[in-house]
Amino acid sequence: MKKIYIVLFTVLLNTIFISCDPQDLSENEVELQACCGDGGDIPPPPPPPDLPVN
Repeated sequence: MKKIYIVLFTVLLNTIFISCDPQDLSENEVELQACCGDGGDIPPPPPPPDLPVN
């Protein structure tokens, strides 16, 4: 029973230390970046090669 309390206490401490503050997130501006150029159309992938029929 004592181990359960130790595990719960450890999880609680980790949650407190790792959790982020919503106010900090709202104060930091997030700059979005486009991938693959300046947001143009991304071409579709090439069609798959013809597979032999058995």
